[in-house]
Amino acid sequence: MDQQVRKLKKLIANYLHKSKNEILISFGRPARKSDSEVWFFRKFKPSFYNDEIVFIFEDDKVVDISISKYFLWKELINVYYFEGKNPEFKVVSFLAPKDL
Repeated sequence: MDQQVRKLKKLIANYLHKSKNEILISFGRPARKSDSEVWFFRKFKPSFYNDEIVFIFEDDKVVDISISKYFLWKELINVYYFEGKNPEFKVVSFLAPKDL
């Protein structure tokens, strides 16, 4: 299983259906580009790779979470969790086939 999917599964287990206040306590203030329905959190570390976690809210509860992986500020991969009739994880790569 992909490392990003494992990380997202852990986030889903811990934060799905949590309130905005609980997310604020765990992650602090969201990035400036956030609004009332979508909150962005960027994790910077001394590396060329960085992650961004996105929480999507409905009625002040987390309903979806995604993780984006960046290489030098270029988005490489997105991992989404879709909660619906059949909850599933989707991995979307932004690398062109020639880049692989």
